[in-house]
Amino acid sequence: MGVNPIYFNGLHDLETIKRVASEHQVVVSCASSLDVPSCLALVEGLGIRKQDTAQDVFYIHTSGTSNFGDHPITKTEFKDLTIRTDKDDNYTWEKNNADTWPSRKVDVTIIEAGERLGVKTIIINPPLIYGRGNGIGNQRSIQIPALVEISLKRQQAIVLGKGEGLWTVAHISDVATFYSLVLRRYLEGQSIDYGKNGYYFLENGEISWLDISKHIAEVGYSQGLFPSKEPKEITLADLSEALAIPHLKDLNMIEVVWGSNARIQAMKSREIGWNPHNGLTEFYKSIEFEFNSYPVGGTQG
Repeated sequence: MGVNPIYFNGLHDLETIKRVASEHQVVVSCASSLDVPSCLALVEGLGIRKQDTAQDVFYIHTSGTSNFGDHPITKTEFKDLTIRTDKDDNYTWEKNNADTWPSRKVDVTIIEAGERLGVKTIIINPPLIYGRGNGIGNQRSIQIPALVEISLKRQQAIVLGKGEGLWTVAHISDVATFYSLVLRRYLEGQSIDYGKNGYYFLENGEISWLDISKHIAEVGYSQGLFPSKEPKEITLADLSEALAIPHLKDLNMIEVVWGSNARIQAMKSREIGWNPHNGLTEFYKSIEFEFNSYPVGGTQG
């Protein structure tokens, strides 16, 4: 497949991460948007490459729309219905709000390290990703599969609070296409924003958490798996207990990931040629696929 895997001992293996990055001109990071040390090691490795070769080096970081999410249930931070665009001053916004969401701090750290070391950093913010991937690794996302799995276990669709939060969405194939576009622009010597201006958003449609849960309920009811077409409201504590994802037990994180408003507009991404093909019709179809990912009468596990 043209891939040469490099074995290392996890994200804490900073020496290997830094060394491998120093042997390349471009790094695409999809492992973690939360782990500062490993992301910083990648940028530092590229900085060594820059110093040794005087060639341009790029760090393409996968962040997320949750960075712009609010807390409409607990109201511990703010409630924000603003639609942010990738033309806004997102670096300053994240720096001013870095202490309340871990991946904001990662973005800021990456950008500042890149400026210091001569590494061109690009921050890609995907939204709620849906659909089935076709890569050799994980082919499923997190948010929708988790809701479907919990609903199947309970035999009723669930929604966190009233589900009023709005999120933008994008199909995994459209997301992958943007990464290819960025890499192609680099290889062809075309310009692309980086550093403090290097934010690129991805989205093609918007939906509320309540509408998502209602569609899960309808699919479950139509397949004879749920006795009701209506989702049941649950609390943050309920969802934390039900989630089978160890690193997503924190109530603050759960509220943002499954209940917040996180609204973005991909203006710059479209301007450089990104043209997503999948909309809300495909989003609804993807929920049916998630049901088919589990055995009838049960879930993984």
